[in-house]
Amino acid sequence: MNQDFYARMGLSGPETETSVPVPADIFVVSVHCECWTHEERDASEAGTHEIEIDHVTADAHDLVRHGREYGLSESSCADPRMSSDIWFRSTYPREDRAYFEQGVQKYYSLHIHDVNGHRPEPADYQRIANLINVRFDHAFNLQEAKQEGPDLCL
Repeated sequence: MNQDFYARMGLSGPETETSVPVPADIFVVSVHCECWTHEERDASEAGTHEIEIDHVTADAHDLVRHGREYGLSESSCADPRMSSDIWFRSTYPREDRAYFEQGVQKYYSLHIHDVNGHRPEPADYQRIANLINVRFDHAFNLQEAKQEGPDLCL
């Protein structure tokens, strides 16, 4: 029935939003891992530091996957406007084979080096936090200011 309507109007069909390509955000990220054993923690010794992913290009889907895979649950600061270098980290160790058999606790952190060719800004960090379900105590408002009346500065 809808196709008949469009045919009578000389159209092929409704335009869909997916027909217009939407540019995707491109991120350059790293994931670091801090490992400790119970003995190292008890002796207040430093654990080992490993780099899981080093300066890899990722899209929004990859960030969501990394957030889930590495258990990222908090940011390094409470307000994205307060620091120019924010990372996202796990707060609980990964419960893998090494955790249960050897007592190795692994904590992960996601570092954002670049967003669409520039250093991340507060709005970028807020978008990333929203993607991976991490909340800032003082969230950055991503909405644009809207004019409530006529522009008197013509």
